[in-house]
Amino acid sequence: MNKPYINVEAILDMFKEISQKGLDPTSAAGSLSWLTEYLAREHSMMNVSDWNSLLQIGAVLYRAEGRSESPAGTH
Repeated sequence: MNKPYINVEAILDMFKEISQKGLDPTSAAGSLSWLTEYLAREHSMMNVSDWNSLLQIGAVLYRAEGRSESPAGTH
């Protein structure tokens, strides 16, 4: 399967478009699930920088999904 080349600018444009639309909890949950499975499967092949970066992305998805820890009565 041939995959088309994609550059950094195109990816950043996709991120920008998604962020402008907003990330709904269902999309966040699906992305978080995928990322969790990916990290569990590939963690031994990652360097520390990649691991930490993906954990940061996971934290954003976790918050967008609505799982963030909040004081009682504020969630």
